[in-house]
Amino acid sequence: MKYPHLFEQFNQWASIPSEEWIVFESKSVEKRLNKGDFLLKSGETNLTFGIVIQGLFRLYYVDQGSKEHIKAFRRENELIGAYAEMLLKIPSRTFIQAIGPSVVMMLSSADFELFYDRHPCWLKLGRIVAEKHFLAKEQREFEFLQLDVYGRYLKFCEEYKALIGKVPQHQIAILS
Repeated sequence: MKYPHLFEQFNQWASIPSEEWIVFESKSVEKRLNKGDFLLKSGETNLTFGIVIQGLFRLYYVDQGSKEHIKAFRRENELIGAYAEMLLKIPSRTFIQAIGPSVVMMLSSADFELFYDRHPCWLKLGRIVAEKHFLAKEQREFEFLQLDVYGRYLKFCEEYKALIGKVPQHQIAILS
């Protein structure tokens, strides 16, 4: 097994047989990025998603006035990609940039779709990941509607203590 820590994490959610995980890893490609490198740029076609093995990423949009709007940060053991655009089959609207040296395990959406038919653990994992993302989006929406900028900043600092000092303050401010 190349990524036993990921196997342990995902296995807690979906009881993945080790044989299934080995096949999953065999379909993945490791991608290394330096600080400032883009995993994906707005306008590019995206048919892959990844899991952050090492490092930190920011996901952001750029409006017509060239102003950046931070959508999220992704850290180790989190999924990364422009998933909505992948489902909609449209070019990415999202920039995904490495904040420091990073490693991502990439998998094509077509390959992952095949896993759903291989074993029920993949359906369960897909459902749990979708639920976690839904809850995160729901929480973010609640914070935007119920907290002021300072409240959102405090919530970010509480939830992402380990990122303080790794993420430039102006990027945290854009997120809030």
